[in-house]
Amino acid sequence: MPGDLAYRTVTADELATVWPQATLVDVRSREEHATAHVPGSLNIPLDELPSRLADLPGGTLYLMCGSGKRSSQAARILTDRGYQAVNVAGGITEWYRNGHPVTYQQAPENPPRQRQGHPPAGPCRLLHRLLRRKNT
Repeated sequence: MPGDLAYRTVTADELATVWPQATLVDVRSREEHATAHVPGSLNIPLDELPSRLADLPGGTLYLMCGSGKRSSQAARILTDRGYQAVNVAGGITEWYRNGHPVTYQQAPENPPRQRQGHPPAGPCRLLHRLLRRKNT
């Protein structure tokens, strides 16, 4: 990690040592967050971050996305504005892979009929699809 970065980067396991007391901001889209997220995380999509600074609590902010790319951009944005930001390397992908808790979207009470031969899109399948998605 270059020494000139104004923000720290931690691993998912390092975040787990301070979670759930730490403030975790998920900068993925609303849809991604609704599908699967770390319990207690605050969802502020990266593109909304500059206009939603008032929604951020004080103190150290841990930033998470799908893989760490968007959260590192968010960390840069926030440190430039005087916030104490910490990027979570590997994002929710590493968090999930390391066995830490994830909340999944609830299945609708009356799910649409599945086409024959296609299994229902359960939470695990949705998360796997989410995690395979390339982070932009």
